[in-house]
Amino acid sequence: MLSFVDYHTEMFDTVLDYEKKAISREFFALLACAGDGVVDAIRALRKSDTDTPPCVLVGNEAHSNVDFGQIADAFIGCMRADAKYPLVSTMLNRAELDVAKRARGKGGTPNVELFRSLVGESRSVKNVRLMIEQVAPTEATVLVTGESGTGKEVVARNIHYHSARRDKPFVPINCGAIPGDLLESELFGHEKGAFTGAITARQGRFELAEGGTIFLDEIGDMPLAMQVKLLRVLQERAFERVGSNKTIETNVRIVAATHRNLEEFIKKGDFREDLY
Repeated sequence: MLSFVDYHTEMFDTVLDYEKKAISREFFALLACAGDGVVDAIRALRKSDTDTPPCVLVGNEAHSNVDFGQIADAFIGCMRADAKYPLVSTMLNRAELDVAKRARGKGGTPNVELFRSLVGESRSVKNVRLMIEQVAPTEATVLVTGESGTGKEVVARNIHYHSARRDKPFVPINCGAIPGDLLESELFGHEKGAFTGAITARQGRFELAEGGTIFLDEIGDMPLAMQVKLLRVLQERAFERVGSNKTIETNVRIVAATHRNLEEFIKKGDFREDLY
């Protein structure tokens, strides 16, 4: 998957093999471990390269008792489709932060060519690249359409990293994977006591994306009630956390994506025409 988005990849069976090979450190480490050995493996990797916080991939329930708090800065991803921390997003977010951090440490800015290169020389791919080049420097809200698995998030990340917001966060959220009654809190955050289980105040994705880009994946699955709230953010650039009357101004760029036919959804009353 990383090769598809133009990252060089190498595989090592053990941390010792990784240490023996003289290779560039301009990358992030990726581990897939079984059982409690994941913590020991990460600690060993940290000793070999303290500037490379590891990205950990797990594929089953064997890690349910692992205390990942022992390994600060580790990024946790999962290969299960229903995972809280999806594999693809975890790896890409980790890679982006690593390259950006190294570039800033050298007094530079991230080389956007390192990010999300679209592979292929077909006319369709060239047209996509051209559209990205045209829209990325603007502040326009963007809707990316296409079937599932066609790389809509790849396009969204390219737009972000070829924009003036590239040094700010890129925050993705799958609107179709979160129950409607929880989506407002995920997007806008909530105050302590706003609802049962809200034991502390929490920032939403819009606050986390401040200055950068928020990627609203599967926006076609967003409930109508939330579409109204999103429309207000687009129009007024402001929102309130759940359980609060305090208005928070926001400076984010919105890139959305869907595999739905939104024009058909509008006709059926499932999507707001003014939001489209």
